[in-house]
Amino acid sequence: MTKSIKNAIIAGVLILLAIILLGNSTYIVREDEVAVVNHMGRVDRVVVSPMDRELVETGFSSRALSVDITTSKGINFKIPFLETIDKFSAKYHTYRSESATINTFDSRRIDLSIFAQYRVINPALFRMAIGRIEGSSSVMDDRVYPAVIQTANTLAFNEFFDKTKVTEALDSKKNQLNEDLISQFGLYIVDIGIYRKNFPQANIASIEEKMTQEIQKESEKLRAEGDSLLAKSKAETDRIKEETIAAAVEEAAIIRAEADAQAARIYEESLKLDLEFYSFIQRMETYKNLKDTTVFLDESNEFISYINDHKR
Repeated sequence: MTKSIKNAIIAGVLILLAIILLGNSTYIVREDEVAVVNHMGRVDRVVVSPMDRELVETGFSSRALSVDITTSKGINFKIPFLETIDKFSAKYHTYRSESATINTFDSRRIDLSIFAQYRVINPALFRMAIGRIEGSSSVMDDRVYPAVIQTANTLAFNEFFDKTKVTEALDSKKNQLNEDLISQFGLYIVDIGIYRKNFPQANIASIEEKMTQEIQKESEKLRAEGDSLLAKSKAETDRIKEETIAAAVEEAAIIRAEADAQAARIYEESLKLDLEFYSFIQRMETYKNLKDTTVFLDESNEFISYINDHKR
């Protein structure tokens, strides 16, 4: 074997070792993954999503664990052969329960099926407690399902028709569940709810009665609002009518007063022009009012003088 061949073999071996060494020195964590780095079999650090860092720290603190946390995904480096990587999906997973018949707070029966959406946020605690995504369903069965059923038991039958009431009750329970799931299993519930409600045949009549009552209640509310609107409209119309009449009466009074004042001025001006004629007219009015009455006048009366002058 020549020296050049030996050198080529050595170079090839070195390149192969370099490739192997490089391959064992790096690892890739995708955006939809979380990872735990084990140093000689013990948890050394975790790679998590930036938005989950605080929750992961809380989980470790509750267990008195000292583990480094990094949010740098993509290509990362590790010590070859001494450090191993366990990666888990950080995607949302959906849990659906079997249907169960429960008793409501007022002793009615309802068949419920629940769902929960969750994801792995702490790969170290998840690996220690469960290890596989498939195993998380048993945690949901043991922890989440009984808690939701217990919450449903506190609701009255009629409250299951109130979406807001149900959502508030389940959200409160979800927060309590997450405190336990984060510290014990590295899981986080994003959403929880009831996706199916079946009412036993014995409850159908009660449901129909409830729906009828709700419809009647809404109808009465609408009628009351309509009556109130009608009353307000009538009152407004009457007010406008009264204001219009009052304004017309006031305007008529003003016009009449102005007319009387104008007539009085004309009358006064006429008096100033011919006081004697006015006096005569006044007497004529008086005599006219003495119809069918015999009146004896003195020959010096102005009326006699007027007649005598008229004859001449």
